[in-house]
Amino acid sequence: MSMPKRTLLTIVVAIAIGLSGLLTAATVGNVAAAKSPGGSRSGVAGGVLFGGNADVLRVDGQLGRKLAIVREYFRIGNNFPWPADRAIMAKGTTILASLDAGRYDYASIAAGHEDAKIISFLRSLNKSAVAYHLGAIYVSFEHEASAAGHRALGSPAEFVKAWDRVHALAAAAHLDWNQGGRLHWVLILSWRTYLPRKVRTRWQLKSGFASQYFAGRNEVDIVAADGYDTRRCTPPAQSANPRYLFDPLVSFAHSRGLPVFISEWGANARDAVQPSFVRGMKAFVTHHPAVAAALYWSGRGRSSCNFTLKGNGISALAAMGRSSGLGGHIAR
Repeated sequence: MSMPKRTLLTIVVAIAIGLSGLLTAATVGNVAAAKSPGGSRSGVAGGVLFGGNADVLRVDGQLGRKLAIVREYFRIGNNFPWPADRAIMAKGTTILASLDAGRYDYASIAAGHEDAKIISFLRSLNKSAVAYHLGAIYVSFEHEASAAGHRALGSPAEFVKAWDRVHALAAAAHLDWNQGGRLHWVLILSWRTYLPRKVRTRWQLKSGFASQYFAGRNEVDIVAADGYDTRRCTPPAQSANPRYLFDPLVSFAHSRGLPVFISEWGANARDAVQPSFVRGMKAFVTHHPAVAAALYWSGRGRSSCNFTLKGNGISALAAMGRSSGLGGHIAR
């Protein structure tokens, strides 16, 4: 019987790491000994993780509760953790870290040229989770790979090869949640990438399809999407409906038996747009058991869109955060 391609890749990467001295046998043993308490793909229990980005942290006093998860953004070559990350984790809040390719294309990553930088980041992410008693911490390689600005890095097939390499580094070092580590892998794509062909406009077809970016259940623990209500700033207004944005994501996850993160969501801060959409999102995430986390993204968007939390939007998000369905937590 022939060995599966990705199993062979993990073994090859493990040998390469051992030969280069990036990970010693003793280090592997120490990581494996720190058994992960988060014994599920999502690492979440008790409901949906209520989260947001750094701008949401600035108003968490008005929300009346701490965030369970915070979205952070990094590029290959960046260090982890930064002082702000330490402050977040010290409160028992976990992190969803996007590790983007930056100036390296997919071919270079898949060929192993950036291994040292990548494994250093992943080991630091896992080490921090252990140090701060976090049962789960989350990582995504090249979030929104289907977006126009990311396509210069390579094709969807080349993205999958790069994801294979990045994941194989973690697996060879026993950093994954099902190996005794704390890392959970989140595939984050634009909401448009999950839309079925029959409902897409011509320009939406350029995003490709989620199945083209999916590296398989052995390498992806959670599927996720970023999506926004852009009423009163960018047409069309279809995005005003949470179901239009995220039902296709939930369907994709269901077909593969995976949990869902809504990794970025927000609404334009004009008139009643923001509080209305927040209330709709509260209903959406509590209605779908597959949704394990929802993270509001506060800040200025493209064009004239401004998703910064304001006034009634903060009040609506506070009410959402207090609801029983948003009481999710990670195992500690």
